[in-house]
Amino acid sequence: MLSKFQLPIVLLVFALAVSPFLSRAQSAATATKAPTPEAIAAAKKASTEVFGKLAAGKTEEVAAWISDEIGYTRDAASKITLKNDFKSKLDLIMTGPPVTPYGKISGYDLVSECYLPNSNRFFRLIYISYHEGAPLMWEFRYYVKQDGKIALNYVQWSEGNPFELIEKTK
Repeated sequence: MLSKFQLPIVLLVFALAVSPFLSRAQSAATATKAPTPEAIAAAKKASTEVFGKLAAGKTEEVAAWISDEIGYTRDAASKITLKNDFKSKLDLIMTGPPVTPYGKISGYDLVSECYLPNSNRFFRLIYISYHEGAPLMWEFRYYVKQDGKIALNYVQWSEGNPFELIEKTK
């Protein structure tokens, strides 16, 4: 058993021995990671190319790119089905009023850029596109591969309330 004089000394030695580990753990917990500026720039470029191609009526090229990116693990037949599904949906958007409330793209804006806390390998860009009749919200999720190149991991567009979508991303 320790005497009343030995106990404070033992506690002090223990505290001094443990403190370097605690400070490293705290600094690791407060360290933040984010995707590199190059990865974000590449993703923004890929996303804006989608809007440029859609404005030019190149829905097949956009559908092929999306299906190649998110369907890379699928067999050839499944990839063709995926591409055709995306193409038909994109064609419908571009058709415009009165068939759909959208139509030709007249512009777009990046409205949100979001990263997972402490992850430099996964992030999301949200755009709003402006059409003849109504806007659409677009969500692009990108994964940064081990070699630093980006890969589209997910894409979705919706007519949802832009304010609600942005509020959910905060």
